[in-house]
Amino acid sequence: MQSTLVDVLLATYNGSRYLEAQLDSILAQTHQDFRVLVSDDGSSDGTLAILDRYRSRFGARLVLVPHPGAGRGVIRNFENLMAASLQDGMAGWVAFCDQDDVWLPHKVERTLAEMKRLEGDDGDTVPCVVHTDLTVVDEHLEVLGASFARHQRINPGDCSALTLLSINQVTGCAMMVNRALLKMALPLPSDTVMHDWWCALIGGSGRRSFVDTPLILYRQHGANQLGAKNRSLVNRLRRLGTDGPGVLRRVRRLGRETYSQAQALQVRLRELGLDDGYVAGYLAWRDAPWWRRLANYRKYYVGPELDRWSRLLFW
Repeated sequence: MQSTLVDVLLATYNGSRYLEAQLDSILAQTHQDFRVLVSDDGSSDGTLAILDRYRSRFGARLVLVPHPGAGRGVIRNFENLMAASLQDGMAGWVAFCDQDDVWLPHKVERTLAEMKRLEGDDGDTVPCVVHTDLTVVDEHLEVLGASFARHQRINPGDCSALTLLSINQVTGCAMMVNRALLKMALPLPSDTVMHDWWCALIGGSGRRSFVDTPLILYRQHGANQLGAKNRSLVNRLRRLGTDGPGVLRRVRRLGRETYSQAQALQVRLRELGLDDGYVAGYLAWRDAPWWRRLANYRKYYVGPELDRWSRLLFW
């Protein structure tokens, strides 16, 4: 019988406030063939004590992965987990997990079923990504938005390998990838903006599927690494009015980061002997003056029109 083992990659750092709820939700999954690989980035709160208490409930399914570079941030913390799962070789798939969310009971089951459908008979050779919608909640799990996609005014099911170069619509805590993708993604380049974004880009050379059903309670609180900001026109104009220079700095920085990440992707695809033509075309287009890019900027930049124009003018 083929293994259905899934590695849940849980990166922790000072997460004691919400960690127990996340661990409880993983234990309550309808698909029980999983391991939780945990990498801690040097927590100074009660995170490690909580993990120790949960050992008896998880048994051998809770694995603490040593982190040789603790204190290096979330990207390298997840890279440590990705490498551990790949080197271990037991699980066919990994699901990224944030310490402050809550997984709904069918999260792993539904995502894995779609992953198997997507892979078909090519799971060992074709990089595959499955990601789902999320429900946006506050720190007390009160619903702020039934759908993260609608809340953010994005359409994750419609993004492409080309549009992913500029904006990531594949939410890390809601994604599962297969071993073929891990092999291609590692090691993460120094220009990686976020581990999940890099994996989504690698998945552009394979297959991707969006499950339009919220399977995670995506908790918003003051310490979020990344959050679900209200992207209505009124709120965005308010942010411009209160912190215009800061908004402009962030836009420009993201422009530089996306360009460098695309360059890193081109290098990786060439190393793997895969088609990099669309990346080369994108970089050449980015190098052109804005007035030459005006005719087809919607081909490369998706999302609200204000986002598209800010990228066109400031990237």
